[in-house]
Amino acid sequence: METSELEQHQEVAVRRLGKDGAELAVFEFQGNLRELMISSLREGYLTTGNYLSDAKTVSPQGAMSLAVAGAAAGATALSAAFSSTLFMATANPATLMTIGNGVGSAVMGAGGIVAQAPFIAVASSLPVVAPILAIQALNTAVMMHQFKKVDRKLDIIKSTLDRAIARIEATHAGELLTASRIVDDVYSQYSLEGTFSHDMLVRLALAERDVRSLAARFRQLVEARGATNVDDLTDVQQANYDAHSAMLASFVELRVSYLRVCVDMQENPRSVNSSMEHLKFVIDDGIAFWQQLQDRSRAVKDEILQLEAKLQDMNWAARNLPGGEGSTLEKALAKRNAAYTSTMESEREIMNEFHSLIESARATRKALDRSAPTDAATSPTLVYWKDETGEHSFVTEKNLIST
Repeated sequence: METSELEQHQEVAVRRLGKDGAELAVFEFQGNLRELMISSLREGYLTTGNYLSDAKTVSPQGAMSLAVAGAAAGATALSAAFSSTLFMATANPATLMTIGNGVGSAVMGAGGIVAQAPFIAVASSLPVVAPILAIQALNTAVMMHQFKKVDRKLDIIKSTLDRAIARIEATHAGELLTASRIVDDVYSQYSLEGTFSHDMLVRLALAERDVRSLAARFRQLVEARGATNVDDLTDVQQANYDAHSAMLASFVELRVSYLRVCVDMQENPRSVNSSMEHLKFVIDDGIAFWQQLQDRSRAVKDEILQLEAKLQDMNWAARNLPGGEGSTLEKALAKRNAAYTSTMESEREIMNEFHSLIESARATRKALDRSAPTDAATSPTLVYWKDETGEHSFVTEKNLIST
């Protein structure tokens, strides 16, 4: 039986970069193998509107550095190499194969295995330009995968807070809920499309402006209002509303910060590091603020205990005679008990999921500090090629190069 064209062995040049060659592996596909893989990707694009179901658009400026690092022909002009080569890179080459002895592998396209290819390592003596932007894009993709863990918690908590705020009339409640829904719409559309359209960028920018303004406003209201200022139960209920609003605004701001990293990967590759650092800051600040909001009732409880102890230490006359100090303390104690009950009810509405969100956020924050993927499932692939229709670049978590 004759071997089909799809099963013929072809060579794929590989260059390993980073410390001990473990940070990045750049694969250079040429000839018939390149055409097979691009054809498979195009078929997926024509069928579904995207090259792969989870493909996220990356700036060609960042992905082009793959070609600089991956061009194996030392004397070949880079411009010629760009137009005739498909480049792929993985942030975790150790999980894919051992390069150096010509290990063979099935090369995966969008529709499955497209060919068999022995991988050959490019001579280390060839000049190498470190693909800083490509490494940055891949590391960011790994970090974004970690963020999904806390993102799922946000959906649960936010729906609870939406309902709580919707029950209370306030000047800025409608603005906050509207901005929240716009951010959710953009987030859902990006998850589906894998790229930001001009319309999405405009809507996100407007929502980002509103969310950050409202988040600052509600946070100032929460921090300016003392937890033990409970002379009027209406003030306590307003404080609970402000706390709910501040939490919702904080959650929406966190999602906006996540989307801002994704926007920069597509539009502003040099700004990815700064936007990622801002995302980390928002998580750190959010964790501390959420914990503060969760513990609002403790200050009221401490004051209740102090008043009860003071009342207990009074003699019988001071405690029981009408108009005495005991009567004043009992009224103050009743107000604080009512405030404590109201505050506890507010906290209880979100307590169960809120605690798990904080723990998930803390775990995610630690994971964001690890630039290397922890397993093959979180090892993304960055793809770049140039053809007659222009430049194409995206990142995916699908394993396009199978061991």
